Amino acid sequence: MDLLQKVSDYISRHRMVERGDKVLVAVSGGPDSTALLHILYQLKDDLGISLHVAHLNHMFRGEESEKDAFFVAETAQRYGLPATVESVDVPSYRARRRLSNQVAAREVRFKFLLECAGRVGASRIALAHQADDQAETILFNFLRGTGTGGLKGILPVRDGIYIRPLLNVRRSEIESYCSEMDLAFRHDSSNLKPVYTRNRIRLNLVPLLEKEYNPELVPALMRLGEICREEDSYLDHLAEKALQEALLKSDTGLVSLSLDRLVESPLAVRRRVLRRAWQVVSGGAGHLDFQHAEAALDLVSSGATGAQAVMPGNVFAVRTYTALELKRAPLKKALPGYIYELRVPGATYIPEIGATVCAELSSGESERNPRSLPGSEALLDFDKLPPVVYVRRRLAGDVFHPYGQVSEIKLKDFLIKQKIPREERERLPLVCTPKEIIWVGGIRTGEKWKVSDSTRKMLHLKLIPGDLAFDCNRY
Repeated sequence: MDLLQKVSDYISRHRMVERGDKVLVAVSGGPDSTALLHILYQLKDDLGISLHVAHLNHMFRGEESEKDAFFVAETAQRYGLPATVESVDVPSYRARRRLSNQVAAREVRFKFLLECAGRVGASRIALAHQADDQAETILFNFLRGTGTGGLKGILPVRDGIYIRPLLNVRRSEIESYCSEMDLAFRHDSSNLKPVYTRNRIRLNLVPLLEKEYNPELVPALMRLGEICREEDSYLDHLAEKALQEALLKSDTGLVSLSLDRLVESPLAVRRRVLRRAWQVVSGGAGHLDFQHAEAALDLVSSGATGAQAVMPGNVFAVRTYTALELKRAPLKKALPGYIYELRVPGATYIPEIGATVCAELSSGESERNPRSLPGSEALLDFDKLPPVVYVRRRLAGDVFHPYGQVSEIKLKDFLIKQKIPREERERLPLVCTPKEIIWVGGIRTGEKWKVSDSTRKMLHLKLIPGDLAFDCNRY
């Protein structure tokens, strides 16, 4: 069977596309994604689909990344396909969010792909993961001590939009295909650096296991993934049924489960019921590891009434006479201190409060009535500001001279008069100089920096929930 037929059959088997679909093809320029684009291009008429190429320059590798972007754009043009090629400063995003390179790149990349698919009307996003990637992922998860959920590996179809047509194709097959079709592609130098665990698995562990233990390692791991996908799906079905039978109450921040019903379920199902209940209460925050799950399950089988177990996501489990209750605990942890230089113009994301301050400059002839703006926005006389402005958390002893008042006042007293709840006061960002508060974000500007008839240039600030560092203009 040739590769085109193999991929076509795999697409059909997993119902990856329907006739009339537009497919956004994520192309990095490497051999896998280059082959994916070429194969889908050959199959598009038979499948009844149209294609749009997407490439994101993560700006990690300087000129090398720029050449990748140019290569992808040129390839799409040669095929006569529309393409979206964009760049995002992922190193800066990573620093702001305090993430690893890989996590930051993944977050930005999937955000780009989803937004691009929305703009061009694509109903599917094709990714170039292949069989060796699948084997490496399963090994990676195994080494971390995963269950069947991790051993099932990468899904052929995820969330009804992401598809992986090459997931049953070996890397060697792709390399042969590129050679036979005379397909040029780019090499990502970061894939050869053994600094990441996944790279070490690919470069060191897999060759060792194939040489010393099983030359058919990748097909074996592929079978394992297939088996675990089916069994994981079946156990999830049983767990959903058991959860509904055990559920006594489900409310905001609370799930109550019948002890009698829980003990009737096999332990494997009981674990999944607990994880599902925890996801509901925590909002899916983080990961429920084995130790936390077992501590809560111990309450079912042997815990005394009133016994508790602490769980991630600010959740604790408590045993009552008849139930196991999972509750969200009130937040008591103080907000960490922070201070960032405000980007003017630009966007400053504040991860501690999950909000962005957007700053725009405009001339003095523009609309200048601060009272016409919502509390989340402010107009300031730019020429009165120092060269560098900061945004920080509230500190004890802060004083503030509010717009419209004759003198300064303790910030605490000002917020009390504005009837700002205590729990919200700590989350208000302060735009300030090293000594003075310019704007209490979302509440009021300072008198000293108000606009007037003599204002020549204005600074327009907006406080927006979430990380809008890439797209403040739409707000």
